[in-house]
This record gives sequence, structure tokens and C-alpha cells, in this order.
Amino acid sequence: MMTSFVEHARDLLERDSIREMMRPVGLKKDASPSAPTMELESILSKAVDGETINREDALRLVKIKNSELVHLIAAAKLVRERAKGGTVTYSKNVFIPLTQLCRDNCGYCTFKIEPGEGPLFVPPDEVIETARKGGALGCKELLFVTGDKPESKYSVYRDALAKMGYGSTAEYLIDMCEAVLAEDIFPHSNLGLATPEELGRLRETNPSMGLMLENISPRLLEKGEAHYGSPDKVPKLRMKTMQDAGGLRIPWTSGILVGIGETWEERIDSLFAIKELDDEFGHIQEIIIQNFTPKQGIRMEGYCPPAFIDMLKTVAISRLIFPDKMNIQVPPNLNLKEFPLHILAGVNDLGGVSPITIDYVNPESPWPQVKRMEEVVSGLGLKLRERLPVYPEYLIEEFINPNLLRKAKNFVDSEGFVLQEMSHG
Repeated sequence: MMTSFVEHARDLLERDSIREMMRPVGLKKDASPSAPTMELESILSKAVDGETINREDALRLVKIKNSELVHLIAAAKLVRERAKGGTVTYSKNVFIPLTQLCRDNCGYCTFKIEPGEGPLFVPPDEVIETARKGGALGCKELLFVTGDKPESKYSVYRDALAKMGYGSTAEYLIDMCEAVLAEDIFPHSNLGLATPEELGRLRETNPSMGLMLENISPRLLEKGEAHYGSPDKVPKLRMKTMQDAGGLRIPWTSGILVGIGETWEERIDSLFAIKELDDEFGHIQEIIIQNFTPKQGIRMEGYCPPAFIDMLKTVAISRLIFPDKMNIQVPPNLNLKEFPLHILAGVNDLGGVSPITIDYVNPESPWPQVKRMEEVVSGLGLKLRERLPVYPEYLIEEFINPNLLRKAKNFVDSEGFVLQEMSHG
């Protein structure tokens, strides 16, 4: 009797559109998938039956042949369907880079600016005006991103904050979150490293927050590596912030950067580090698998982006590491051609999409239109639903304070998705 994922792999390749998407992995037009080895069948069968794969399993999956990749995709698709049904989500948002000054020097970054290259920060009146414009266009999320602790490096920025009555970026962010929430749009803050006190104050207005782990390996802090000269990218410090968030019961978004010089082992270990946090606290609502994209002028300009197959494997393996409640996202604006196959391989969320602001972290990559996403998702037999910055399963008092929870529930239906009459493209 054929294993379910083997049957599913064959079914996938009977669809011309999916076979076309699989062409980059070297699958010939009329080819059938090769039979899985006994070892591969054992690992994938375990995952499809509801078990979580271990580190050894994950590293074995890294080494599968291209001709076996369709089996991995089929297994991940079955696991996603079991966990998430036929729904793919996204959030309509506004993106505000509260300050682009940063004390770090990451080799892949185009977000950071120096004093004199742009405004020191987005002023309060502009924050509120942008929130109002976003709300008028149906946005429910306001994504705040800041550089890491620029006040510790730049006196001109520190002085400008002091003139407004703030001693830190965190204090300014806390006030701006209160201001935009009053405009009926929900903040989702990415502050960087934060203290428990800062996280606790942000929890009052943020139904969810986030911090990318990026990678668990301290090797990437060495000279010549991606995180050299970046004190806020020390893995144990980022893990500490996420642990503190778990203790405070804050729904949290994290994830990894793929292709920044890490080995496969370091990539897999990063995923398992996040899993250990979630196993302990249960607060990781979302994993983002974000691919590095080389840009002119950065220190890593000459690095190659991760290969299509490597991204596909990473996505599918992530789904098998996080088989149950986890929401997995790949930014579609960085993968305009590939994101349909990422959905097949386990992704169930397409992230934030803005009708009025650019992706300030990847300004060269425009957001896909919601209509385009709906067409793709529908073509895969799935349904696209809008969500708040917090996922439906976390809309409970354990994770969100009562006043904020009451406000959030005014925007969602019985399933926790944005009310259809409020969701428009």
C-alpha cells in the first residue's frame, strides 16, 4: 500500500501548473517522482502521522535529491492542511520605521542610516497621520520597526529624544503605540532587544510583538561574517528577550534569515532554538523564513541569494519541525514568483501587505497586490483571509490584556479573522 505522501506527490504532479512551478528543481516535463528511500519514507511518514521530526531527521532531509523533493513538499502540504485547513492569511498594514538609526553594522542591511542621511525619527504628528490614512484604507496593523538602541551611539539623536521628553527609543515607541491604538489601528512592534519592563509596557497596546532570531550561531559575529560589529545580534541576548516575552505571555513573531553565510546545521539549529522557546512558553505565534537578497552598497553585496531549492527545503522542513499550531510565513514581496510553491511546501501566511507604505527593510521589493494573492491562493484550492497582527488562536486573555482583547474582538468574526465587511483590498 502506497504511503499517503507518495500518493499526494503524484497527485501534485498531475497538475500542469504545479509541474511548471517544479521545473526549477530539475523535474523533467513527463517525469514521475522517484520512489523515496526507506529512510526518507520513515521520516516523512512520521511527520504526516503527527510526530515532530528531530534534528537528525531535519539534517537528513537537507540532503535529499532534487528528484525526491516533491515527496518532502507533499508531506509538508499534508501537515499544513492538518494544522491549518484550507486557510492562508495575511495582514493589511502600515509600516513605520520609527527610527532608522542603529548601533549595529549588519552586513546585509539597507535599513540603517546615519545622522544627516535622513530624519532622526518619524515625528509624532506624522506617525498619527499615517495611522489615520492606513485606517481609512482598511489597515488593522501598524508595524513599528526601529534601529537597535541608536541613543547609545548618537548624541544628536539622544538629544533630540530628550527635547521631546524621552530617554530612549523604547519610551518613544511606547507613547506612539498608545497614540495609534487610539486611532483604531493595532501596533505590532519590533523594538529589538528589550527589557522586561519595556516589554510589559508595550504589552498594554500591542496584541503581538516580534524579534527575528536570524541565527543562533555566535560564529556569525566574527570578523567578516554577517553580524560582525552588531552587539544586538548576540544570539543569547535575542533569546533572552524572547524568553522574557514568553514569561509575560506576549504573542511573538520570530524567524530566521536564510543565506547570510550560515551553514545548514546552523540554520536547522536556529529553528530548533525557537522551537525550544515555544515548547516552554507557547507564545511563538509565527515563524518567518526570510531569504537574504543582495543589494548594492551593502557589505554583503557580492553574496549570492539562497537558491530556490534551499529556500523550498527550509520552508518544508520548518513545517515538519513545527507541525501543529505554528504559523509559517515567507515574505511574498521577496518571492513574487516562488511564493505559490512555498504555500504548497507548508506556508500558511503571507505576512503584512501595505496599500500606502513601502517595505523599508527591502525597499526595492514592492508588495504584491491582495488581488494577486487571492488569485494564487484560490488557484491552489485555498482561501485567503485577513487577520489582525495577532493570530486568532492567541485572541484569549492568557495572552492579551482584557481591555485590548475587547477592542480586538470588535474587528474579528467568530473564527478570529477580520470581519468580511471590514476586509477590503
